[in-house]
Amino acid sequence: MEALILVIVLLFGLMLIGAPVIMAIGTAGMSYFLCKPEMLGNLMMYVHRLFTGMDSFVYICIPLFILSGNLMSAIGLMDKIVDFCQLFVGRLRGGMAYVNVLASMMFGGISGSALADIAALGPLEIKMMEADGYDKDFSAALTATSAIQGPVIPPSIPAVMFASLTNVSVGAMFIGGVVPGIMLGLAQMIVIFVLARKRNLPKHEVHYSTKKVVKTIFSSFAAILMILIILGGIVFGVFTATEASAVGVVYALILGVIVYRNLSMKALVQCLKDAATGTSSIFLIIGFTSIISWILAMEGVPTMINNWVMSNNISPYLLLFLVNVFFLFNGMWISDGAQMILFAPIFTPIFVNLGVSPIHFGVVMVVNVMIGLITPPFGIGLYTVSSISGCDLKKIVKASLPCLTACIVVLFLITYVPEFILFLPRLLGCL
Repeated sequence: MEALILVIVLLFGLMLIGAPVIMAIGTAGMSYFLCKPEMLGNLMMYVHRLFTGMDSFVYICIPLFILSGNLMSAIGLMDKIVDFCQLFVGRLRGGMAYVNVLASMMFGGISGSALADIAALGPLEIKMMEADGYDKDFSAALTATSAIQGPVIPPSIPAVMFASLTNVSVGAMFIGGVVPGIMLGLAQMIVIFVLARKRNLPKHEVHYSTKKVVKTIFSSFAAILMILIILGGIVFGVFTATEASAVGVVYALILGVIVYRNLSMKALVQCLKDAATGTSSIFLIIGFTSIISWILAMEGVPTMINNWVMSNNISPYLLLFLVNVFFLFNGMWISDGAQMILFAPIFTPIFVNLGVSPIHFGVVMVVNVMIGLITPPFGIGLYTVSSISGCDLKKIVKASLPCLTACIVVLFLITYVPEFILFLPRLLGCL
């Protein structure tokens, strides 16, 4: 038990002082083997768990979804998505703020990554909002908060990770995230609606000709069709999530090379490099965190938690509340992937024993860890948008609080009204 306490203290201590997540997790895992005498001779287990943690067929879709998002950005579909969104909400007061949220909802159906959303759409959205008269801190904050719905709306890299860790259907996780993802977007739009009137946000009376409307819809159709292909193919059993990610890459390549003919070899190589860089970071977190997860299992932590829950006769509603608070607290300094790998295998069996659907708990957990990307002091989404915007982090945090609060309200709504998550999977026969 002393070794386990050392691991936990070292893990949180290194993160609190600002050490890189990968180094903190890897060092904490190594300390267990070095400080527990009987484990010193099993040091090879550290390496074994590192690689077996990453050795899952379904994880292949992670680099492919990232690559497909990069390719769509490289061939200019991001601008077309923004133009498409402006058709619907651009004329409202605070129109560019609405566009920011709606574009993130659409791009979420391509990349499955919040950070990819910020990197691809962020510079464009922030620049357009600033040119329209919005404060830079508000523009940056909205870009960060709107990005978290991307990995909730399918395809979703965190949903893939949860499904792999708990042996539930990836398709059911994807479908279960549709309504919560839309709810997150609508909650942020409600905040914009209130702020638009309170702060008198810009409004433009733009009239589109029929020709302009048809042209904009036609030019953005390729991006919309990709979402329909990926999601429809998974729902109707045409291909698995991993195969869907490969289909997405092929589709993006066809658009860039044959249809638009604007994907140069230099741009393709850069997309591959960016995908490799992003994937390597995610996979190292997966590998090192799987070591911590194995240590927790070896020390009997899941059994201890389960026995505590059963002996105290805790209701699933109370436990869901406690776990949500726990995840939100951890989200202040632990990355989304690390939380998923550490805690999904521990808590999912407990909730299943209490009669909670694993898909319900899985989507709640995905939403929760996504919110962690925008919670101070170490929300990586906040740091990313601060980097690309050049805006002070403290100002971004302050400006993001209304949208963050709205997202937390949605989290507890889907927690205590499971049908928000389970209705579509049941309707489509995924449960």
